[in-house]
Amino acid sequence: MEFLEESGFCPSTSIYYSKWDSPSFPQILSLSLPSFLLTITPQILPKPAYVDANSGETLTYGELRTLITGVASALHTLGVNKGDVVLLISPNSLYFPLIVLGIMSIGAIFSTANPLNTRLELQTQIQDSNPVLILTTKDLQPKLDGLLPRPPILVEHFLDNLLKGAPQPHTCDLPQVTQGDTAALMYSSGTTGKSKAVVCSHRNLIKMSCLLRHVWNAEGTARDEVYMCVIPLFHMFGLSMFVCGTLAVGSTVVIARKYSMENMLLAVEEYRVTRLPAVPPMVIQLARSADVAKGYELSSLKEVICSGAPIGRKELERFTMCYPQVILSQCYGLTESNGPITLCDGVKRRFHVSIGRLIPSIEAKIIDIHTEKPLPPGKYGELYIRGPPVMQGYFKNQEATSLAIDKEGWLHTGDLCFIDNRGLVYVVDRIKELIKYKAYQVAPAELEEILSTHPEISDAAVIPYPHEEAGEIPMACVVRTSESNITEEDIINFTAAKVAPYKKIRKVVFINSIPRSPSGKILRRHLRARSADQRLEISPRL
Repeated sequence: MEFLEESGFCPSTSIYYSKWDSPSFPQILSLSLPSFLLTITPQILPKPAYVDANSGETLTYGELRTLITGVASALHTLGVNKGDVVLLISPNSLYFPLIVLGIMSIGAIFSTANPLNTRLELQTQIQDSNPVLILTTKDLQPKLDGLLPRPPILVEHFLDNLLKGAPQPHTCDLPQVTQGDTAALMYSSGTTGKSKAVVCSHRNLIKMSCLLRHVWNAEGTARDEVYMCVIPLFHMFGLSMFVCGTLAVGSTVVIARKYSMENMLLAVEEYRVTRLPAVPPMVIQLARSADVAKGYELSSLKEVICSGAPIGRKELERFTMCYPQVILSQCYGLTESNGPITLCDGVKRRFHVSIGRLIPSIEAKIIDIHTEKPLPPGKYGELYIRGPPVMQGYFKNQEATSLAIDKEGWLHTGDLCFIDNRGLVYVVDRIKELIKYKAYQVAPAELEEILSTHPEISDAAVIPYPHEEAGEIPMACVVRTSESNITEEDIINFTAAKVAPYKKIRKVVFINSIPRSPSGKILRRHLRARSADQRLEISPRL
């Protein structure tokens, strides 16, 4: 195949190929994710796999391997069988990965949910996935009581019996698990519509583990890294990073039960954390609170890996000025891709505006959203991806699956992207969120980045607002800083001087906060619903 140098683009196929060499994948069919991850050398058994940031309690690789068998046996005793869904709803904890892997090792299907979800939201998910068992915490139990005929089992009691009681006997032989079996149902974030359950096979997750190990351990030093887990483990970003990735390379993970910037900085100092996966609001808070961070010893920290939503150049530059010793890189992935499919590859830059390069074995296309023709480097279009980690489909939703994955196996991401001549990938915006102003398309993220540079704006989101003549106009939802008296007119004029006329913001509303998902994505549908309910008047100016 003829490639355009560096970009990985092949003109004859119109496909972008990863510039990384591909790893070998295990060919044994009867292999589960837990058995793959815990086929480890004796030297690593005493090493901490997970550390509780608050208490300092550890779970070594050897203990993890032993206790997974105990979890599987205990679940079997509770009547859980291969193919059953087990729902774990819990904040981050030292034992969250243990329970996940225990569920998968028995051939059951792990599912989870945001602990902040309402009872109604949890009920909807339970009706969709039909779990046979719910594991949760005492604090969350009231939201879940009565949603299944069987009462929820408290994680605290389950683990107490497992860790302090006699080993659970095997009542029968545990079922054989294969790579093709379903390992997890992970619900998509639902930023543009109803959340759907993504079917993840053991093969998907094993291959994601292999790919992360191949990239992270390129220099053979991955075992020496200490990762900090402050992002939620119920999210695919957390699951792929801190179960698939870190266990595959033999690193140590320090787990925070909940996010607090000060507690996170203290843990980085105490445990000599070297790598910190984060979401944009965390990065922005770190940059804006640099004076607080000066009170902590952070010399061990080498890299902050940001994902979940685009982050503006201004915030990237601000972070770099505040933490010159730290590389700020971005990565990109979806629930549907079982983790990141782009990573920054160690280019010695202080920050990456791009979301990195395609990881090994991943192929991509950039498709013109009007003509549906493939595009060469530098052209905007929808990102299509194909490769081993791509999901099996949406649970009990063949129509949505067919819309997401075409007959050639390409996953349509819904993201407007481009790939440059060096093979670096850039996200412009969600295609469904583009504002259609007259005959033009306006990307909210571009306007949000401009708004973020105003000193009197704390946070902002841009959404479409219906207009009889223009179709839609860009409307800014703005959170002012505490001392600000900025007006709608000020903001309209501020942006008008920086963009083409068709991109101008034409209406502004002031709100107290911007709704965001756990990964930092702006929940524009909530803002659109709020504006519709309020029936705000449109400024007549076009």
